[in-house]
Amino acid sequence: MVSVNLGDIVPVSTIDWRGKTAMVIFLRGCPLNCIYCQNAQILAGSNYVNLEDLEAEIVKNKCFIDAVVLSGGEPFMQHGALEALAVVARKHGLLVAVQTCGYYPEAVASILQKGLVEKLFLDIKAPLSSGARYDELTRATGVAERVKRTLEVCVHAAVDFEVITTVFKGLVAREEVTEIARELAARGANAQPYVIQQGRAEVVEGRTVDAAAVFSREELKELAAEAVSAAPLHEVKIRTREHGEEVVFTVR
Repeated sequence: MVSVNLGDIVPVSTIDWRGKTAMVIFLRGCPLNCIYCQNAQILAGSNYVNLEDLEAEIVKNKCFIDAVVLSGGEPFMQHGALEALAVVARKHGLLVAVQTCGYYPEAVASILQKGLVEKLFLDIKAPLSSGARYDELTRATGVAERVKRTLEVCVHAAVDFEVITTVFKGLVAREEVTEIARELAARGANAQPYVIQQGRAEVVEGRTVDAAAVFSREELKELAAEAVSAAPLHEVKIRTREHGEEVVFTVR
């Protein structure tokens, strides 16, 4: 019997997968401990739920949703449970997406090879060339090299995926965004959407990030313009709490 260390469930969401209505299932646990983590309450601890109980929740809501989004924490940390949930969702005619920090490239490759996922949301937190900076932000070691391999897996698998960078002034800002944009182009990922996401200081555990570090919507648009100027990206979006996801630049 498969058990899932469950963080939380959002029964119906219209913001986690643009154009889709989804149930979001958060899995506990993460190998990272990011300075600005916004889901710190589910990084540790245990709340094991039988797969059958989660399937019942999916069935209860499947008339209202198109998809299941598996998030965390880091969902690939529970690779077996993640695959089992994907199988269940597809059995009920639902699409599957996974939000990941990219720490487990082999697990990502495995689930893609099995054809269990329609979309990936890959969180790239800092330039992949800056291993030390990546480790500083995530308070872990060797993260950038793992994320590089995950990005390569996604590009070679030709899966639908988006890259997301959460920004805060003084932590991840203009210099980081433009360098990530260049790296995406250099690694063959420039045809995929790049999302610049407004960090939310109010949900960071311990309020270790000041509200003054939050970029405004207009400032995010400026960052998007910088990204497009730095590299030939096909689509750049911003995401804010007030206005959700907006396409700032796209190649027609």
